[in-house]
Amino acid sequence: MRKFLNKILLVGAVTLFANSLFAQETICYKNGVTSPSEIETTPLNGVICKNQLSVNDMKKDGWSVLDIQIATVEGKLNYSYYFYKTDSLKAAPKISSANEKAEFSTRPVGTKITNLNSNKSTIDIGNLIVGQTGIVVHIYNNDKRSIVANAKVISSNANSSVVEFFGFDDLKQDALPITNRGVSINDVLVLNYMYNSSLLIAPNFDAFQAVRNEFKENNFIHSDIFAAKLKYNNKPYPAKEDIQQFAIEQNLGTIFFVLDGKIFVVDSKTFQILDSYRFSFDQKEQQIPFYTRVEDIESPFYQVAFIFGNERLGFNDYYKEILGLKKW
Repeated sequence: MRKFLNKILLVGAVTLFANSLFAQETICYKNGVTSPSEIETTPLNGVICKNQLSVNDMKKDGWSVLDIQIATVEGKLNYSYYFYKTDSLKAAPKISSANEKAEFSTRPVGTKITNLNSNKSTIDIGNLIVGQTGIVVHIYNNDKRSIVANAKVISSNANSSVVEFFGFDDLKQDALPITNRGVSINDVLVLNYMYNSSLLIAPNFDAFQAVRNEFKENNFIHSDIFAAKLKYNNKPYPAKEDIQQFAIEQNLGTIFFVLDGKIFVVDSKTFQILDSYRFSFDQKEQQIPFYTRVEDIESPFYQVAFIFGNERLGFNDYYKEILGLKKW
């Protein structure tokens, strides 16, 4: 079972990294530039730019700059721009957000690491959520890429944010080589990595289907896969660590919990609530531990209900305890 899940993880991660993180990517360049002030409006060469589109034109068309390479040759500047574009990811669903925070988006956001201080970096992106995560990518000269670290937001204001780096072991696999490279200047930070790949914890089929239909831009792994693992491990009542470990193993960036007329979107790595949405659905039927077609998930010892200490809890209260919900 474990080997099977690892194979799913490896194949899924490679596919999702290629298809979800950078839905489209291209390189445009311009050689022999005499003045840096001209580059933003100068038509660039390349497959997409075709000596017709400038950096500003590409940005207007929805492209973002992920990396810039600048070389000096005979006193002139050669520019190479690495653009990416994610067409399918939208900022928010049709249902209304229950938060008063800045609008949350699953769209990947890229920026270069320009400073390092005690395994932290300050980036020029503001209004992020503490606990929001991403990855750090090193791009080699031959355009090969390697993920060298995870990153999480530890503070943010209107103009900038501080991210802290920690080890990337999401693809931990004994058969794969690992890199000892750490984060360095000019590496690329990609926030919201895999945020559109999600696990859904819902109390019944109606809620399960309604959320999937509403968040069509998210790729929801079926809860049956998680339930099958719980059944294999004889754990009918998943702890926070079980949910988090499964999501990370499957390279899922977010976990959706449907509780008491709300949807809570949670970061898989930090378990921080990123956003919540008001959501009406029939709450009469509640399947424990969550909606799944996998039956008879039995514990190796007698256990009759969701229990925290001596208190029995139903579906909503159980997961509220896991999420530490008080103010929501």
